[in-house]
Amino acid sequence: MSQDDLQADCSRCVGLCCVALSFDRSDRFGHDKIAGEPCYHLRSDFGCKIHARREELGYEGCIAFDCLGAGQRATALFAERDWRGDRSVALQLYARFSLLTKLQEMRQALLTAADLGLPAELEAERVALLARIVDIADGDAAAGTEAEIGARADTALTQSKAFLRRLADVVSL
Repeated sequence: MSQDDLQADCSRCVGLCCVALSFDRSDRFGHDKIAGEPCYHLRSDFGCKIHARREELGYEGCIAFDCLGAGQRATALFAERDWRGDRSVALQLYARFSLLTKLQEMRQALLTAADLGLPAELEAERVALLARIVDIADGDAAAGTEAEIGARADTALTQSKAFLRRLADVVSL
């Protein structure tokens, strides 16, 4: 497991950040967009019509967003399913993308914590939590229902957040 596991590869994604997420018109986004509807700048090949001009046109939020590889993971998991023709499958895809984004963020935090020089007991706990996060994020799509996968992820994320809070006390000593 390395930081390479956290690299977004938009060429292997179906524009999930431009479809699954919502945003409000602000100084970071040039228009309102509801979750589940494609951004009107998304091309049919899942590229961005305004990619080179995002900052100029007021889409700094798009520039700042990084799915940390969640997009290509979710896309691969749903590659054989008709998410374009079946709205219920599309909603499952969007939910999985959201979940994978949270898992990837936690993966990043736990990988970063390796640089803290933790005592052996905490390092072992960090490694075990990271392994659980990786197993859920990179696991087989058939590893349970969406609800079961979500429940496992919620538990792992909750435990990982508690661990990171404890680290804050150790590191500040």
